[in-house]
Amino acid sequence: MQLIEDRGSITTESARKRVLAARKRAESRLKGTPWQCNASVPGSWLRAPHSRLDRESTKSIDRALERGGITMRGYDRVLRLAWTLADLDEVDRPGSDQIGRALYLRKAIAS
Repeated sequence: MQLIEDRGSITTESARKRVLAARKRAESRLKGTPWQCNASVPGSWLRAPHSRLDRESTKSIDRALERGGITMRGYDRVLRLAWTLADLDEVDRPGSDQIGRALYLRKAIAS
């Protein structure tokens, strides 16, 4: 609830605009690929050199994978969600903040 209070009142229309803008960012970034949205992008592409995130950003999911907290499939799902969060946050690439939030959401969903 604190997050919602910090951002002010979120209306259905403002949420819709934000989601449409995020989808447009993803579509623009994925132009020239077979995909139009983050959910469709395969993990192998997300982990490839051209789109791989820096080690500092992925430190938390790398650690979760090493400890058995998530599988490789879960790792890829966290990456997809982090890209979506980055699009919603209007940043070019996910950082440790988006990765951390994505991992938190992934673990909460799995529980």
